[in-house]
Amino acid sequence: MNFFSKLFHRKTQTSANFDGIIAAKVLEVQKHPNADRLRIVKVDIGDKIIEPIVCGAFNFGVGDAVALALPGAKIARDIHSPEHKPFVLEKAKIRGIESRGMICAAFELGLADEPGEGIIILKTDVNPGSKFKPEIIK
Repeated sequence: MNFFSKLFHRKTQTSANFDGIIAAKVLEVQKHPNADRLRIVKVDIGDKIIEPIVCGAFNFGVGDAVALALPGAKIARDIHSPEHKPFVLEKAKIRGIESRGMICAAFELGLADEPGEGIIILKTDVNPGSKFKPEIIK
């Protein structure tokens, strides 16, 4: 049993907590032109392609299924603030590129107690565009 599987056995979240967060298949990953530690990602969400998404994580690649928060989604924890307060995701310009979503880590969704485990990777058979729920984590 991996880290995420163990984690979800002890968490009691329901899919209602994940409105606006969906499964997405990574189609393309490129280096951010203005930042060494950021990447530009293109994903398939079933009925359309979303790009660009600016992401600082490096534990996923082309072909992986990930949890994608779309603008308007409530994010349980802001990994970039000391208080880790919840926030509503908006489009944001990051180092000159407008990001149209956020690829999520377990901590950001309230599914891990500490940041640092990286992006959530989903099961390979998940359908792009399907609603995120912990049961579809790899």
